[in-house]
Amino acid sequence: LALLAVIGVIGLFAYAVGFLQFPGHAIRNDLTKLMADSGQEGLLVTQMDGSIIYANAAYMNLSGTQDLADLRTVERLFSGSPEVSEAVYRLAQAAREGNRGTEEIRLSPALTGAGEAGWYRIRVRPLQLPGQPRVTLWSVAEVTRERERQENVFQELQHAIDFLDHAPAGFFSADASGKINYMNATLSAWLDYDLAQYGSGGLKLSDIVAGDGAALMSLVAGGSSEVRTEQFDVDFKRRNGQSMPVRVIHRIAFAQDCTPGPSRTLVINRAPGEEPAENLRAAEVRFARFFNQTPMAIVSLDHKGYISRANPAF
Repeated sequence: LALLAVIGVIGLFAYAVGFLQFPGHAIRNDLTKLMADSGQEGLLVTQMDGSIIYANAAYMNLSGTQDLADLRTVERLFSGSPEVSEAVYRLAQAAREGNRGTEEIRLSPALTGAGEAGWYRIRVRPLQLPGQPRVTLWSVAEVTRERERQENVFQELQHAIDFLDHAPAGFFSADASGKINYMNATLSAWLDYDLAQYGSGGLKLSDIVAGDGAALMSLVAGGSSEVRTEQFDVDFKRRNGQSMPVRVIHRIAFAQDCTPGPSRTLVINRAPGEEPAENLRAAEVRFARFFNQTPMAIVSLDHKGYISRANPAF
């Protein structure tokens, strides 16, 4: 009995210090370590005093060292410009207060030392085990390629807006109350309005449509989930009060309760000298070809999310 008691005490001591582990517990620990080490985000666990407890392989690669003795914390790794230091300080302050935080910073040059700038997303969150002091988990992910893709999408969007703004015809969108939410540069130039001065929602249909034209366009009605397209030959009025004859192709999508949505209105200038020598139908075809050949994918959805119209790029 004494021998068995001694063996039991030694076994308990070995289990307490980690020399002895049950198979299930060891497998869970190995799996957790494998998940952390094989991830693409750098992970770093620090104590409240800043000492490092654990760093995965991705963080070691970011820091450029494989020696734990030379491993730097996030505050030391991302020291540089004032903007970077301020962002990291905010995260460190959130960690000290036991809060979560996320920042995206631009580091030039990048940690890879390639001579180019790099973008990094840094997150921090507290970890608390029962009966143990609180620790802090830092995660660092390089998002340079994501930023480049966002920039490319933004540039394509800017090109598409530029195409629409300088199209060979006017275009505007108005809501049910007649407030103009958008007007392209071509139409604003015809009407002599400065978009920078009036901005979105600064004009109404009654400001640009002469006579009863605005009332005529507002009378377009439709059924549930219907899309109506009407054509009007009306006069627009410039800012100085002069009239300008136009042909308007006015399209409105109606909701299920028959509420009209924002209009999509094409305006073709029929003033002398402005209308091309070819007939109006050919001009409309040219405009449709312009939108169909734009490299930006365009799709129109109804209120249920179904596709009602799309260009070839989409």
